Amino acid sequence: MGHAYLYRCEHCGFEKSFNEGHGFLIHSQPVKDYLKKRTKLFHYKTRNLIKKLAEKNSNLFLKAGFQIYKCPKCNLLYDKIEAVVYDDGKVIHRTRFRCNRCKTRLKLTNIHRLKRTICPQCHNKTFRIDNSSKKLWD
Repeated sequence: MGHAYLYRCEHCGFEKSFNEGHGFLIHSQPVKDYLKKRTKLFHYKTRNLIKKLAEKNSNLFLKAGFQIYKCPKCNLLYDKIEAVVYDDGKVIHRTRFRCNRCKTRLKLTNIHRLKRTICPQCHNKTFRIDNSSKKLWD
């Protein structure tokens, strides 16, 4: 279960939806179950790394879900599929993401506290959440 948030620019009217949470395909599971599936949910480098880690230890667990990130330099928002691999409760891998624009490492953000941010279309600080369009998805 997750949430979808719609952001709209007050200046140019650009709209974009951001997802947070997990659903039917994106969910937590043992790594060996994930690797048996044909569906490729992550970037090929992430998948290859997960395969390599699984060769060393067959008892790994994968926690996956959509997360919303913000670039600390550009203030642009991104929703990405985060993958965290656990070995006996200890994190051994966590995906890291970079801004498409400036290549700065993205920071996980609390979408509920974010009032406005930079519009990816017109680059004004007029990109706001549309509170009337929050949706739950499964």
